[in-house]
Amino acid sequence: MIHFVRGKLEETGTDYVVLDNHGIGYLIYVPSSLFDELPIKGDMVCLYTYLYVREDQMTLYGFLTRDDLQVFKLVIGVSGIGPKGGLGILSKLSADELRFAVMAHDVKTISSAPGIGKKTAEKLIIELKDKLS
Repeated sequence: MIHFVRGKLEETGTDYVVLDNHGIGYLIYVPSSLFDELPIKGDMVCLYTYLYVREDQMTLYGFLTRDDLQVFKLVIGVSGIGPKGGLGILSKLSADELRFAVMAHDVKTISSAPGIGKKTAEKLIIELKDKLS
């Protein structure tokens, strides 16, 4: 597993960044909320990563903090939510906002994330209420 990638910010897209680490460009999918916190192109940045492996692809997802990465792992552990759904949730809500919404049983806030409906939001609340603090 790749725990983090530290490198020069080479490129940004709508939902990804490319980090140059010693001549290797890592394409890393990130929540859209992260773009406000990134340095300018050419500066160094460190992203904590989750490597998603399927038989037809290997994809890196990145976050600025270990806490965001941990919340992402918990979210994608919920049945019916994959990495893209987890990224969508963390694009709309910060880790702390998600914690508060889960503790408050706020289905409306969670279902405002792209691709997350009412039933999925309810399932997320049920499965994460004891795991998030």
